[in-house]
Amino acid sequence: MNQSRIDISFIRKEQIVDAAVCVIAQQGLQNFSLSEIEKKAHMSRGQLTYYFPAKEDILLAVFDRFLFLMQLDCQVQDKNTGKPSADQLEGWERISRIIENVLARPVEGDGFHALQYTFLSQISHRADFRLRLSALYEEWRVRITADLKQEFTTVTNDLDLRSLATLIEAILHGLSMQRAADPEAFDPKTMSDLVLNILFTYMKSKFGLNKQVIKKKRSEGVRR
Repeated sequence: MNQSRIDISFIRKEQIVDAAVCVIAQQGLQNFSLSEIEKKAHMSRGQLTYYFPAKEDILLAVFDRFLFLMQLDCQVQDKNTGKPSADQLEGWERISRIIENVLARPVEGDGFHALQYTFLSQISHRADFRLRLSALYEEWRVRITADLKQEFTTVTNDLDLRSLATLIEAILHGLSMQRAADPEAFDPKTMSDLVLNILFTYMKSKFGLNKQVIKKKRSEGVRR
């Protein structure tokens, strides 16, 4: 019986968050009101406040949804080809897959980009948003740096690898924003190959590449 109540509570909260995402995506944060959420969720004010006592609680839940969607970019599994997800890979293979997945991500349908624009515009005066987003970016930097360490075991300066991890994040963020504004801005496959080639060339000149990485890159058809 308890499990049933927990499931219902989860479902209702997800419905409210879905409705709030739609309000933000369609009308902007300025129209983020309980009245608008009621209409979208087809719930009464009492139902909303039962699961989320205040409008701010719903906004934070939407922000958590935004962070989840950002993480989803790095965990996409290509079901059509049977490729493993990025989390099942390691080292340069994982970094390459993340780049490919993020750049190929659909730009319509889930409200992600509307949330991205909305919350990025809020971080200058919302310390809670800024800190939570910063923590997620740092988590990614740490993971990418760890993957790079697997490939460049002779590199003793972690700052070099961390800087490269930060650059990879910046490239993905910038290209994702461009494609959100204009879905035809670039071809995802062409851009993915270009980014990987540029990174590969830089890593070869900066760190040198071990045989394992060279073999991987050759198998992927990327020029040395």
